[in-house]
Amino acid sequence: MAKRDQGHPMNTRSRAAPRFAFALATLGAGAACGAAMKVTDLVTGGEAREQRKRADDAPRTSAGHPPILFIALDGVDRHLLYELLRKNELPALEALLGGSEGRFPHACFDETLLSTLPSSTMAAWTTAMTGVPPATHGVTGNEFFIREERRLAAPAPVSFDDSKTTLSIYTDGYLDALKKAPSVYDRMREREPDILIWVAMHQIFSGADKLIVTKPTILVQAFEHFFEQVAAGARVTRDGFKKLDEQVVSAVVTELEHGDLPDVLAIYLPGTDLYAHVADEGPDEARKSYLKEIVDPALAKLLARLRDRHALDDRYIIVTADHGHTEVVRDDAHALSAQGPAYPPALMKKAGYRVRPFSLDVSEKDDFDSVLVEGGAMAYVYVADRSTCAATGTPCDWARPPRFEEDVVPMAEAFYKNNEDGSSVPEMKGTLDLVLTRHPKPVPEVDLPFEVYVGSGKTVPLEVYLSEHPHPTYIDAAARFRDLAVGPRGERAGDILLLAHNGDRKDPADRFYFASPYRSWHGSPSRQDSEIPLIVGNPRRTSESIHTDVTRVLGGRPYQQKITDLLLDLRSSH
Repeated sequence: MAKRDQGHPMNTRSRAAPRFAFALATLGAGAACGAAMKVTDLVTGGEAREQRKRADDAPRTSAGHPPILFIALDGVDRHLLYELLRKNELPALEALLGGSEGRFPHACFDETLLSTLPSSTMAAWTTAMTGVPPATHGVTGNEFFIREERRLAAPAPVSFDDSKTTLSIYTDGYLDALKKAPSVYDRMREREPDILIWVAMHQIFSGADKLIVTKPTILVQAFEHFFEQVAAGARVTRDGFKKLDEQVVSAVVTELEHGDLPDVLAIYLPGTDLYAHVADEGPDEARKSYLKEIVDPALAKLLARLRDRHALDDRYIIVTADHGHTEVVRDDAHALSAQGPAYPPALMKKAGYRVRPFSLDVSEKDDFDSVLVEGGAMAYVYVADRSTCAATGTPCDWARPPRFEEDVVPMAEAFYKNNEDGSSVPEMKGTLDLVLTRHPKPVPEVDLPFEVYVGSGKTVPLEVYLSEHPHPTYIDAAARFRDLAVGPRGERAGDILLLAHNGDRKDPADRFYFASPYRSWHGSPSRQDSEIPLIVGNPRRTSESIHTDVTRVLGGRPYQQKITDLLLDLRSSH
């Protein structure tokens, strides 16, 4: 396909400010009053909040098992992190892993682990921390539609601006409530009732004793400053993201000053991903400099405190991430956004469907019969059984599955045909790599796998299509799409899945994405989005012996859900 006109940089005065994969970035100057109340709740609660009360005479920790430090980096692919470590450019992280001068005699660097699909923040971390795929735990993306509840779930809004759910992750356990599987901490506690678990800033914390968060005032101030820069057309700086990560680590260091040491300490650092999305220098250079100049110095303070407390003597250090990054062009021609010229919604409306408004909540009387949610390289389309709401003004019965021939096929055909000829929405011609669909099942049943829609109501199994149309940049795509689609909550990935030309294209000018304009996105089955790091270190073990255990646990399907299995396995070792 010929390169499209890249156009001019986004006019930020006429477009919404960028929405980040991690929803903390929605804490802008326009935060609603309700969100402000949530901030007050967090301020009142302090930086560390106890999640459960122990009896005064109960053991304070669970002795006899190796302690764990789990470092969760957002938006860092395997190649980039490993290269920095082996070049001795992250000395604090290197020291935490027992290495020096780029050598790691006590740490294993796995070369096989893959992110879930979509390779995006909320689906990926929920998968990693529950041990089951999206079709089972139900968090199928940063946004998704729960059809039986006629409700949009948006732990990290992409298609609209709203900070309520972001803050609710920490004040009300919003993401923990959306997932339909126990966390790794819940499972640890079943085996070890006295285990002491601290979680810092991560979105999944059910089962933990303590949740540690950065100061909410820092969050708000940082993003007000960021949005002011964007609105003014200024070059984006990383100051706000720097404050976030530094404050997270600082809060942990303060908690570690005295008292019982946690058996399991999980620390989540979102800044690398946030900055990569908008950095003018591109995602690779942005992430490298951010890791070297911000993350590593912050970890140096953690290293010092852990050494002072003799807390590294036999502690496992696990480092991983959720996804990589793919550079894109930041303009309206490449951003298939619901908030811009509204290319996908315009096509849906021309196909005869009534599209759900792009907001978290809508009226019970709203009569939409289709829903679009965005997520970078992917978008999900949900359709109703339109026989329940044929007349305009009649709300649809979303608890019923749609009819394949009457409801699903016309929408799939509209996207497929327009991708070929641009007859309905010319701006979307040639932007899609695949249109995927399947025969719907009732909500309680296990859903079918997605197949490739090839026109005129026909579909082809994904593995067959990919064998006939090789995508050399995609990795284990068919199997990972099954993890997204086939399960008791697979319907949350939509009736139709749109995969943009993104991770399959070499030139950023040929890549497209479902979001407002950014400089980088992710979500595809490509290697650069999917190959994630997994480093396991322990000062009392050799890299070879650790590698044996890691390989055993990951097995022949080294997918992100195995992180939970690995944490449980290491915790049970002696």
